[in-house]
Amino acid sequence: MSSQVTCPSCKTVFTLEDILTEDLEKSIRADYEKRNQEMAAHFNLQSQELQQKLLEFEEKKKRENQLFTEKLQQELQKLSKQKEEEILQKFTAEHKTKIEFLEQQQKENTAKIKQLNEKELEVMQLKQLLDHQKEQETFNLKKQRMELESEIKEVLTQEILGKERDKFDLEKRELEKQLNDQKKLTEQMSRKLEQGSMQTQGEVQELALEEILKQAFPFDIVREVGKGKRGADCILEIRNELGHSCGKIIFESKRTKEFNKDWLSKLKEDAMEASCDISVLVTQVMPDDLKMFDNREGVWVCKLNEVIQLVKVIREGIIRVYRAAKSQENKGEKKEMLYNYFTGNEFMQQMQAVNEAYLYLKSSIDRERFQMEKMWKEREKQLDKVLMNNHHLIGSIRGIAGSDFDEMNLLE
Repeated sequence: MSSQVTCPSCKTVFTLEDILTEDLEKSIRADYEKRNQEMAAHFNLQSQELQQKLLEFEEKKKRENQLFTEKLQQELQKLSKQKEEEILQKFTAEHKTKIEFLEQQQKENTAKIKQLNEKELEVMQLKQLLDHQKEQETFNLKKQRMELESEIKEVLTQEILGKERDKFDLEKRELEKQLNDQKKLTEQMSRKLEQGSMQTQGEVQELALEEILKQAFPFDIVREVGKGKRGADCILEIRNELGHSCGKIIFESKRTKEFNKDWLSKLKEDAMEASCDISVLVTQVMPDDLKMFDNREGVWVCKLNEVIQLVKVIREGIIRVYRAAKSQENKGEKKEMLYNYFTGNEFMQQMQAVNEAYLYLKSSIDRERFQMEKMWKEREKQLDKVLMNNHHLIGSIRGIAGSDFDEMNLLE
């Protein structure tokens, strides 16, 4: 699968993701620029009209004052000195009323200009918010592009893995018969689970343990201890890449409501009788002082979901000890080396590192989920705030412009 396209004319190679992202960015950029230009043109036009009206009002006021003064002088010259005071009071009262009216109009126009300036400030703030939203959308587009590239790489990787998977087709067919047998055992296990007896629950966990070991370690041998026989539940015989037997791990499965310390001594006796190197107790209920798998009295105690991680590390240690023993045969130190390794600091540190890595990944996923939910909530609040301010802005402009604003549906 390839996302690259070659132009038949100029032979230029480009990717479909770049074209889609560039077209989308141009469309969004053109839309925002068009909205901002129309809003700015509208408010500039209204501001110019108000400024023109204010200039006309000042000019009219000046002309009326001049005419009134000229008229007053003419009347004063015509009238006699006896009526001069009466006429002066009359014209002064009329002049005062006109001045008060003109001053009131001037105050109203000044208030409208102030309100218009405030609305213009709100428009500038809205423009800044739209620019921020545009940057955020650009970032989201780049992020989606990176995710798309990652998906394409993953698909290509899956194709490569599919080719490699064909090499193991024969081994898969060999395991199909074992899977069919396990399906029958699973059906039987489900029927027994419905009965609710403690013995049946224990058998279910035993079968599940055997199935997990067979699937996780297909080249090793899982031997089931027959029912009614004395001993543990199953034994895992570990084999290296050459098919040589390197050691054995004995497993005991317990599914009860309380932990019994006597299981440890019994499992060690079973391990000695079966000539096994390591003992593992898989229990549903851990001891009170254990929160994860650990070595207790020479026996590894773990839960069912921890078996794979524990056995992987133990298996690696047994194979290493086997290799060391093969290079130092006839020295009688094989069991001692194995015991020293699994009770030493190196093995404990590896176990702790595996558990810490698991806990860190889980907590990291939880933190990322919390941060994303928090970010989404913040964006929703900002979007609601933008819409609310937009409605307030439309209402305020309609209150000033009246019916002239009905033609501008872009803000709505």
